[in-house]
Amino acid sequence: MPGIKHLVECHCFLKVFSQNEKQINHKFPVYSKIDQNDKVIPKLVKCNNCEATHFVYDICRSELKPGKENITTTMEKEDYVMMLPFKIGNFLLESGADISDFEHALDIVEEERWGEFIVLKRSIVDEEEQVKLVEIHGEDKIIIMNKNIKSVVRESI
Repeated sequence: MPGIKHLVECHCFLKVFSQNEKQINHKFPVYSKIDQNDKVIPKLVKCNNCEATHFVYDICRSELKPGKENITTTMEKEDYVMMLPFKIGNFLLESGADISDFEHALDIVEEERWGEFIVLKRSIVDEEEQVKLVEIHGEDKIIIMNKNIKSVVRESI
């Protein structure tokens, strides 16, 4: 059963936003597996900015676990690299992929959902969204590509 990549909000903020009048909390990507009842399988994850431990229990929803910053039982990128085929794990590591991308890749490989893709990077230029993605076609076959997605915004009258 496929999972979903979603954002979880932390209590921390990125230094680049420290001068803003209104504090913008940092959000980081999480890959969650979905059970047969369409519910998120709960898990612990660490914020990729401050390493605070979050208990993810639903899509875009988590609870902070204060005092658990030094927890060592959460999965690391290196753990996923050891479980992934060399070509996939090495590419993700070298491209600076997020841990959620490693989780997604492992899920694709384990369930043999060949042809599924992972969005690695995203940029918005004018009205177009530029994405870099990797499409996994097998344990030894990946396709790396860039795509432009034109966004159309319509005003309702």
